[in-house]
Amino acid sequence: MIIRPAQHPDTDELLDLGARMHAESAYAFLPYDRDKVRRLIVDYIEDTDTRYGRVAEKDGSIIGMIGGYLVDYYFCDASLVSDEVLFVGPGHRGGMAAVRLIRGLERWAADRGAREICLGISTNVHAETTGRLYERLGFTFVGGIYKRRLMLDNSEC
Repeated sequence: MIIRPAQHPDTDELLDLGARMHAESAYAFLPYDRDKVRRLIVDYIEDTDTRYGRVAEKDGSIIGMIGGYLVDYYFCDASLVSDEVLFVGPGHRGGMAAVRLIRGLERWAADRGAREICLGISTNVHAETTGRLYERLGFTFVGGIYKRRLMLDNSEC
Protein backbone atom coordinates (compact mmCIF):
# COMPACT_ATOMS: atom_id res chain seq x y z
CA MET A 1 0.00 0.00 0.00
CA ILE A 2 1.17 3.49 -0.80
CA ILE A 3 -0.01 6.89 0.41
CA ARG A 4 0.19 9.54 -2.26
CA PRO A 5 -1.33 12.88 -3.24
CA ALA A 6 -4.70 12.71 -4.93
CA GLN A 7 -4.47 13.44 -8.65
CA HIS A 8 -6.96 14.47 -11.32
CA PRO A 9 -7.18 10.94 -12.82
CA ASP A 10 -8.33 9.71 -9.36
CA THR A 11 -11.44 11.87 -9.39
CA ASP A 12 -13.99 9.29 -10.53
CA GLU A 13 -12.64 6.64 -8.16
CA LEU A 14 -12.73 9.17 -5.29
CA LEU A 15 -16.30 10.11 -6.19
CA ASP A 16 -17.28 6.45 -5.96
CA LEU A 17 -15.45 6.01 -2.65
CA GLY A 18 -17.16 9.14 -1.36
CA ALA A 19 -20.55 7.74 -2.38
CA ARG A 20 -19.80 4.55 -0.41
CA MET A 21 -18.83 6.63 2.62
CA HIS A 22 -21.96 8.76 2.29
CA ALA A 23 -24.25 5.73 2.03
CA GLU A 24 -22.87 4.25 5.25
CA SER A 25 -22.84 7.52 7.19
CA ALA A 26 -25.22 9.52 9.33
CA TYR A 27 -25.64 11.77 6.25
CA ALA A 28 -27.22 9.04 4.10
CA PHE A 29 -30.62 10.76 4.46
CA LEU A 30 -29.26 13.61 2.31
CA PRO A 31 -28.54 13.43 -1.42
CA TYR A 32 -24.98 12.86 -2.65
CA ASP A 33 -24.18 15.59 -5.17
CA ARG A 34 -21.39 14.19 -7.35
CA ASP A 35 -20.81 17.54 -9.09
CA LYS A 36 -20.33 19.35 -5.78
CA VAL A 37 -18.03 16.63 -4.47
CA ARG A 38 -16.09 16.69 -7.77
CA ARG A 39 -15.40 20.41 -7.25
CA LEU A 40 -14.21 19.71 -3.71
CA ILE A 41 -11.87 16.96 -4.93
CA VAL A 42 -10.40 19.34 -7.51
CA ASP A 43 -9.86 21.92 -4.75
CA TYR A 44 -7.93 19.34 -2.72
CA ILE A 45 -5.82 18.39 -5.73
CA GLU A 46 -5.02 21.94 -6.80
CA ASP A 47 -4.74 23.87 -3.50
CA THR A 48 -1.84 22.15 -1.81
CA ASP A 49 -1.04 25.16 0.39
CA THR A 50 -4.17 25.01 2.54
CA ARG A 51 -5.59 21.57 1.67
CA TYR A 52 -4.17 18.10 2.21
CA GLY A 53 -5.65 15.45 -0.07
CA ARG A 54 -4.12 12.00 -0.02
CA VAL A 55 -5.19 8.52 -1.05
CA ALA A 56 -4.22 5.07 0.12
CA GLU A 57 -3.66 2.88 -2.92
CA LYS A 58 -3.31 -0.89 -2.97
CA ASP A 59 -2.85 -3.02 -6.07
CA GLY A 60 -3.76 -0.07 -8.28
CA SER A 61 -7.04 0.74 -6.48
CA ILE A 62 -7.82 3.52 -4.06
CA ILE A 63 -8.85 1.97 -0.75
CA GLY A 64 -8.89 5.08 1.42
CA MET A 65 -8.70 8.85 1.45
CA ILE A 66 -8.13 11.78 3.72
CA GLY A 67 -8.82 15.45 3.23
CA GLY A 68 -7.74 18.08 5.71
CA TYR A 69 -7.51 21.83 5.63
CA LEU A 70 -5.47 24.55 7.30
CA VAL A 71 -7.37 27.43 8.87
CA ASP A 72 -6.77 30.14 11.44
CA TYR A 73 -8.53 29.99 14.77
CA TYR A 74 -11.36 32.50 14.82
CA PHE A 75 -9.84 34.25 17.86
CA CYS A 76 -6.17 34.57 16.83
CA ASP A 77 -3.80 34.23 13.89
CA ALA A 78 -2.46 30.81 14.90
CA SER A 79 -3.64 27.97 12.71
CA LEU A 80 -5.05 24.49 13.11
CA VAL A 81 -5.69 21.61 10.75
CA SER A 82 -9.03 19.87 10.68
CA ASP A 83 -10.10 16.85 8.71
CA GLU A 84 -12.98 17.08 6.30
CA VAL A 85 -12.96 13.45 5.26
CA LEU A 86 -11.23 10.28 6.36
CA PHE A 87 -12.49 7.03 4.95
CA VAL A 88 -11.11 3.56 4.39
CA GLY A 89 -13.24 1.08 2.48
CA PRO A 90 -14.86 -1.69 4.54
CA GLY A 91 -12.64 -4.45 3.18
CA HIS A 92 -9.47 -2.61 4.22
CA ARG A 93 -10.26 -1.42 7.73
CA GLY A 94 -8.18 -2.56 10.66
CA GLY A 95 -4.92 -2.33 8.71
CA MET A 96 -2.49 0.53 8.43
CA ALA A 97 -4.27 2.69 5.82
CA ALA A 98 -6.00 5.04 8.27
CA VAL A 99 -2.92 5.29 10.48
CA ARG A 100 -0.70 6.20 7.56
CA LEU A 101 -3.21 8.72 6.19
CA ILE A 102 -3.46 10.42 9.60
CA ARG A 103 0.31 10.42 10.15
CA GLY A 104 0.74 12.12 6.78
CA LEU A 105 -1.79 14.77 7.78
CA GLU A 106 0.16 15.32 11.02
CA ARG A 107 3.43 15.87 9.14
CA TRP A 108 1.75 18.24 6.68
CA ALA A 109 0.19 20.21 9.56
CA ALA A 110 3.51 20.49 11.38
CA ASP A 111 5.23 21.69 8.19
CA ARG A 112 2.68 24.51 8.01
CA GLY A 113 3.07 25.53 11.65
CA ALA A 114 -0.37 24.38 12.77
CA ARG A 115 -0.81 24.34 16.55
CA GLU A 116 -3.13 21.33 16.63
CA ILE A 117 -5.09 18.84 14.55
CA CYS A 118 -8.77 18.20 15.03
CA LEU A 119 -10.26 14.92 13.79
CA GLY A 120 -13.99 14.36 13.86
CA ILE A 121 -16.33 11.40 13.58
CA SER A 122 -19.44 13.25 12.45
CA THR A 123 -20.41 10.43 10.06
CA ASN A 124 -20.97 8.13 13.05
CA VAL A 125 -19.34 5.25 11.15
CA HIS A 126 -17.85 2.94 13.78
CA ALA A 127 -17.49 5.91 16.13
CA GLU A 128 -16.20 3.94 19.13
CA THR A 129 -13.62 1.98 17.12
CA THR A 130 -12.48 5.12 15.31
CA GLY A 131 -12.24 7.00 18.59
CA ARG A 132 -10.06 4.28 20.08
CA LEU A 133 -7.78 4.48 17.02
CA TYR A 134 -7.48 8.25 17.40
CA GLU A 135 -6.62 7.86 21.08
CA ARG A 136 -3.96 5.22 20.30
CA LEU A 137 -2.45 7.77 17.90
CA GLY A 138 -2.22 10.36 20.69
CA PHE A 139 -5.42 12.34 20.15
CA THR A 140 -7.63 13.31 23.08
CA PHE A 141 -11.42 13.25 23.04
CA VAL A 142 -12.73 16.80 23.52
CA GLY A 143 -16.42 17.64 23.56
CA GLY A 144 -18.82 16.15 21.07
CA ILE A 145 -21.31 16.88 18.37
CA TYR A 146 -25.01 17.00 19.06
CA LYS A 147 -27.35 16.85 16.09
CA ARG A 148 -31.02 17.27 15.49
CA ARG A 149 -32.58 16.79 12.09
CA LEU A 150 -35.01 19.43 10.95
CA MET A 151 -37.94 18.24 8.92
CA LEU A 152 -38.35 20.26 5.77
CA ASP A 153 -41.02 20.03 3.10
CA ASN A 154 -38.53 18.64 0.57
CA SER A 155 -35.39 16.50 0.69
CA GLU A 156 -33.22 18.87 -1.32
CA CYS A 157 -30.14 20.44 0.18
